[in-house]
Amino acid sequence: MGLTDYNVYIMDKREKLKYTVIAAFALFLPAILFFDNIVIAALIALGSIFYPKYKAGELLIKRKAELNLQFKDALYSLSSSLGVGRSLESSFKCVLSDLRMLYPADDTHIIRELMFICRSIELNEPVENALADFAQRSGLEDVKNFADVVMVCKRTGGNLVQVAKNSAAIIGDKIEISQDIELLLSRQKYEQKILNIMPVVFVALIRYGGSGYMDALYSSTRGYLIIAVALAILAASHFVSKKILDIRV
Repeated sequence: MGLTDYNVYIMDKREKLKYTVIAAFALFLPAILFFDNIVIAALIALGSIFYPKYKAGELLIKRKAELNLQFKDALYSLSSSLGVGRSLESSFKCVLSDLRMLYPADDTHIIRELMFICRSIELNEPVENALADFAQRSGLEDVKNFADVVMVCKRTGGNLVQVAKNSAAIIGDKIEISQDIELLLSRQKYEQKILNIMPVVFVALIRYGGSGYMDALYSSTRGYLIIAVALAILAASHFVSKKILDIRV
């Protein structure tokens, strides 16, 4: 069973091809609309080869968010098992059984990690070592903090039940705040998408329904330069607006 490094997202060939083709169409269509030149549009569409790397960063963030949500569920189950007097090691086995009902697929991130932890326990390895390895690979602050506290509790005899409950409560609050922010920003994100599309729609209406209003732009180098600047501003506004709305807790 291979272990995932959640700090790196590696696309397979099918994913790379998929996102490259999507980006090529997304670049080619506005370019042919603005420049009315298939060669220029094809050259701009070549920029799609860089898109999979950008998309991999987005998918990495999404995967970490999913893992953090799953880890919260694991902590709730762990605190319940510890609360009835089970040891930390046996509690993790119960957590794996509980979470299989929530996440039936074996390729779910938290299920894979719990399977690794349980296997380490069966091999008589310290559970805190498995947690530390998970924390390092996850790159999540909540997992790292929990792993550190478990290690301290195991060494000093701290109250693991209270630690698990407190960690689950804190992570739960953070996730609820993130979901509230996402809900508040959903309208703004929808408006952002509309505003990014409208200039393209507006240019299409002028080109195909404006009786040659844009012909002057295609008769000189200055016209092509103006179009290039307009496209650059449109692209910059897309990334800036996306960055503004990217609020993390």
